[in-house]
Amino acid sequence: MNAHQRDAGGDESGLGRQPDDLSEVMDFSSYDLRTTIRLIVLSGESRRVDVKRGSLNGSIFVKEGDIYRAVTDERKGDEAFFEILSWNRAVHMDSQEADPVERNVRVSTRVLLELMDAKASSTE
Repeated sequence: MNAHQRDAGGDESGLGRQPDDLSEVMDFSSYDLRTTIRLIVLSGESRRVDVKRGSLNGSIFVKEGDIYRAVTDERKGDEAFFEILSWNRAVHMDSQEADPVERNVRVSTRVLLELMDAKASSTE
């Protein structure tokens, strides 16, 4: 391998490979859930955040920085979004999501972020 191949990420072992996008190197789930959602929205990424607390499971989908879909075992849309946020000591993990299924969140992302901030302030 010559210097040009090395600089261009031509290393076949993958060690010198440049990531295709931020989602390959950023792990948003190392933060608390509210911060994870906010960072994904601000990054403009399309990600899926899976949340678990005991036997409760839910997912929040962000498409190109827009909170797009939320589901739990029993709820969908805005109700599911706020239910997931209410779970204390829940664990979450995010992954790249190219194209989630249909939109079910009606409230705008800007309003959801403001409501998240207001709810966080009232619990402190």
